[in-house]
Amino acid sequence: MKRLVLATTAVALAAVIIPRSGNATGPFNQRLSPEQQIVHALNRLTFGPRPGDIEAVRRIGLNKWIELQLHPDQIPENPILDERLKPLETLRMNLADVVKEYTPEPRTMPMMVMAPFQQMSSILSDEQRRKVMNGTAEERTEVLKALDPEKREEVLASLPPNVVEFTPEFKDAADKARKARQEEIQKEVRRRNPRLMDLLDPDQIRAARSGDATQIMALFASLDPEKRVKVAALLPPKSQALLPEYRRQGERLQTPRMVASEDLKEAKVFRAIYSNRQLEEVLVDFWFNHFNVDATKNVATRGDTQNLGHLLIGSYERDAIRPHVFGHFKDLLLATARHPAMLYYLDNWESMGPGDEVGPFAPIRSTLNGVPNSIIPVFGRQGPHGINENYGREVMELHTLGVNGGYTQADVIAVARCFTGWTFRSPEDPAFVFAPFMHDFGEKTVLGHKIAAGGGEKDGLEVIDILARHPSTAKFISRELARRFVADNPPEDLVDRMASTFMKTDGDLRAVMETMFKSPEFFSEGAWQAKIKSPLEIVASTVRAMGAEVTDAYTLVEKIADMGEPLYSKLEPNGYSDKGEAWLSTVGIMARMNFATEAASGGIPGVTPDASRRQGPDSQGVDAPAMARELLGHDASAQTINAIQTGLEGKDPNPSVIAALILSSPDFERR
Repeated sequence: MKRLVLATTAVALAAVIIPRSGNATGPFNQRLSPEQQIVHALNRLTFGPRPGDIEAVRRIGLNKWIELQLHPDQIPENPILDERLKPLETLRMNLADVVKEYTPEPRTMPMMVMAPFQQMSSILSDEQRRKVMNGTAEERTEVLKALDPEKREEVLASLPPNVVEFTPEFKDAADKARKARQEEIQKEVRRRNPRLMDLLDPDQIRAARSGDATQIMALFASLDPEKRVKVAALLPPKSQALLPEYRRQGERLQTPRMVASEDLKEAKVFRAIYSNRQLEEVLVDFWFNHFNVDATKNVATRGDTQNLGHLLIGSYERDAIRPHVFGHFKDLLLATARHPAMLYYLDNWESMGPGDEVGPFAPIRSTLNGVPNSIIPVFGRQGPHGINENYGREVMELHTLGVNGGYTQADVIAVARCFTGWTFRSPEDPAFVFAPFMHDFGEKTVLGHKIAAGGGEKDGLEVIDILARHPSTAKFISRELARRFVADNPPEDLVDRMASTFMKTDGDLRAVMETMFKSPEFFSEGAWQAKIKSPLEIVASTVRAMGAEVTDAYTLVEKIADMGEPLYSKLEPNGYSDKGEAWLSTVGIMARMNFATEAASGGIPGVTPDASRRQGPDSQGVDAPAMARELLGHDASAQTINAIQTGLEGKDPNPSVIAALILSSPDFERR
């Protein structure tokens, strides 16, 4: 079946998946039919219609439905979503507790694994150690002979080979002791980090790796609880998907720092599929990409801040993004600027103004809310790093004004100076703080605005205000929203009207979106199916269209990554693209087709399609056009129907084959 789907769909995709242009004026003046408007709204304000959604919107009225989506607090949430999110405990933890609970404890190995110098220091006096390491052969031999056999063996095992070479009387004993030490170390390492062969017998290993649900569940029923966790952590992804509870415990055992980011990935998929507040979830995804932070960023410092992004990312979306998607842009901008995830990602946490030689407004070398200036070595700094321009540049280029928004390199430097001292307390307690001793207190000029000397934290707040109210920001944000909801190249007239609303309402994002949703361009032929779905949208819309039940989102997260969108892992600060061309690589298209085939056949662990909806009208076959209407929400295009019929000539496929062809068709790829 898989080859049939791929061969049939590849032809159709190659022919019509090319994104449509939004430049032509004509199509944006042609209004969609009332029925098309409902389908279009569901495809743009949600992650795709579910069975029954079209009828529900028709029943309450399209305008009322849009109004409710713009005010999600008026929409009761889906109880199934609450149930799915319940095991993901980090979603509800405050940031300090996440860092505390999911930072691995330092693993102190036993005495035998200590460095030779440390090992001998615990056994020998300073004088004895000097003689053994740096004395003559006679002195070394004298010390070794004076030790009892057990301590002598420990010292011999710790001696470097070049030292033993000049102690021939103990050379063989040292070689034997060193070999025994290595064997003990290997045993200890295996005890701490076992492999499947250390935990299971050959038959059990075969069952664990089989991917067969019956065999795996029977195996786990036979294991004690502690061993179940260890085994689950070592299974391949397909098998892990069958054991979400043990998989998560195993993840905490093996890679605790990643638990919070993995919880967030699964939550994102569950919310996209189950939430009744769909526009809110679409906007959280949009604004996260706009203010992108890469959870995988590592920083090697003297302090233990490696992989700190995994611990911060959940709080960033929950506390900085989600509360502000329907509010004023300035509040959203400020929340992201202050959050430790952004401070860490764009390095503002270590941006420091010049020293005391500047003059009367030099950084104040004092304490910070009771935290001494040792905050610097706690962060792992070797000393002042100076001003870091990363955030100063990106806050204008990507977050507010846009690359052509009228700023200069001098503005980048001035903005960076304004944000010196915006940092977080420590890796163990990553709460935002303003550190006066790190701030540049001198006068600055930002986009023609004079910022007086001595302002301290107010410098950054003034920059936020300047940027949030700038006309270039209004235009840039309006264009970004129109690109996400209307077309890759939205009409300039629409962008201008949205920008005007932005300026009149002091950046009220709900008002800007209302302007867009009530515009003739939004419900026009030019906007109809003008967007290509991202991998997240493909996965969520497929599951929603099938009416499938999802009990575990782990495999779906992996499928999204296979298509080119590993969640919360975009290295570059511009986030994942809203343009269709970004998702049309050969590898990405093949991954989409493979996913459609697996989803339609029920082959994705944790996802159960509603089989009752895939039945044909009678025993003679399947009504492909009717199934297409059910999955798409509208009639399939002639190209899609022809491609399906051509590929199925002479064959008698089951309903899942037809469903797979529809779900991987250009009609479904578009929204």
